[in-house]
Amino acid sequence: MSDHKSTRHLYRHRWRCSDPLGDWENEGGSLCWTPAADRSGRRQIPSHADPDFALLDALPLGILITNHRGNITYSNPACQRMYAVTTSRLIGIHWSQLMDSDDQAVVPTDWRKFNQTDRPLQFEVRIVTGSGQRIWTRHSIARLGDRTASGAHIHTIEDISGIKAAEQAKQAALDDLSGERERARVTLECIGDAVISTNARGHVTYLNPVAERLTGWLREEAGGQALDRVFKVIDPKNGKPIESLAGRAMASLEIVQMPTDCVLLRPDGSELAIEDSAAPILDKSGQLTGAVVVFRDRRLSRENTARMAYLARHDALTGLPNRVAFGEHFDQALKLSRRHHRRLALLFIDLDQFKQVNDSLGHHAGDRLLRALSRNLAGCVRGTDLLCRYGGDEFVALLNEVRQPEDAGKVALKMRAAAAKLQHTRDCNISLEVSIGISICPEDGTEMDVLMHRADAAMYHAKIDNEKGYCFHEAGMERPVVGSRFDHAADLIQHSCNRDPTGQ
Repeated sequence: MSDHKSTRHLYRHRWRCSDPLGDWENEGGSLCWTPAADRSGRRQIPSHADPDFALLDALPLGILITNHRGNITYSNPACQRMYAVTTSRLIGIHWSQLMDSDDQAVVPTDWRKFNQTDRPLQFEVRIVTGSGQRIWTRHSIARLGDRTASGAHIHTIEDISGIKAAEQAKQAALDDLSGERERARVTLECIGDAVISTNARGHVTYLNPVAERLTGWLREEAGGQALDRVFKVIDPKNGKPIESLAGRAMASLEIVQMPTDCVLLRPDGSELAIEDSAAPILDKSGQLTGAVVVFRDRRLSRENTARMAYLARHDALTGLPNRVAFGEHFDQALKLSRRHHRRLALLFIDLDQFKQVNDSLGHHAGDRLLRALSRNLAGCVRGTDLLCRYGGDEFVALLNEVRQPEDAGKVALKMRAAAAKLQHTRDCNISLEVSIGISICPEDGTEMDVLMHRADAAMYHAKIDNEKGYCFHEAGMERPVVGSRFDHAADLIQHSCNRDPTGQ
């Protein structure tokens, strides 16, 4: 070294140390290498030259050794492959620097405090490899020797990316299954039928709200109970229990229908007529896991059936029988008339000027008028007669046991008087009237189509020529040509609009 104090010489020294637990220390401005053996007074692990390091190098698990500061002093080849870096990139850095920044919170914040414990530490973290890839690892840390020794720790690092991927796939499958179960639950909660499910032993596992209401059992109370206790079905004829439907379904592995006549006994002693079916529940492998019973209140089915039958034979607007009902009634009335040698009278009724009401007051007013007219006309016939709405503003009445044709004429007059009570005025005064054509059975025919055609023709003549407003069919009387009805209706409307309220 030069004797001149103003001259400084820089030297670079490369040291090779066999002790991985040694450390560079700052001693009064000088960097000194302090072997671990010198600090502790005894060696804690073998040096690189020892055979034990050959064992660490051969292990398939990643191995790190850190000093009392947590800096890496040794890494085995498996660890270098896992981190995709060379040993020179690992030696000297703090081991936590290899972790993903989002996972570093799992590392004890006070490393010195951790150094003072004897308990091994294990956690799962992601590491960032030299290529930038993030992989999951299981990290275990244990002390080398006692706490009075070097303060060194050995780390074992296991790549658990495959395990994590399997766990994530399993969780995704569970989430999908949970979603499917939730959708199924919501569906069962919302449907109108009662649903009960059982396990393979026939014990109740689920009731939807409708089943709770119909059986009188709450889901919590019914769970685990034998199905026959919750769903007690008897034969109403003898009061004997009916064989378990779910049991039959599970035994046959087929859908089973309950007999039509069965009654559900509820806890309060009340009875409810039901109709139901049961089906076995099989898993993906075809193994039986239980049964599902679906049932409904037969009162609702009967009401719906009756309502559908009613709607099929009645007009939705007026509630009067429709064409279907009229045809069925005519056949029966014709048989009775032949048996008792009585006449039938068919009245074809048309409301005059109805189009003007719709055009001037709107369809809602027209509907109200038709409902009111149907009530008034119904009051003109007997209980044994039939009045139906044939379509639009046309009605048909079938009078039974008519002694003389004039009796039908009297009914026609009553109908015209009933219609005249209904008046709608807007901008002009309109007196509502009906035109009625009459055909008599058997004089004018014995078939419904023939009688309808001839009453229709008579009704048109009543509009044109008959001041009484009704007309009996006569020989040679035919329906006017197409268009004449509308032309005549226009004349009637124009006449009514030009007439002053006093009738002048």
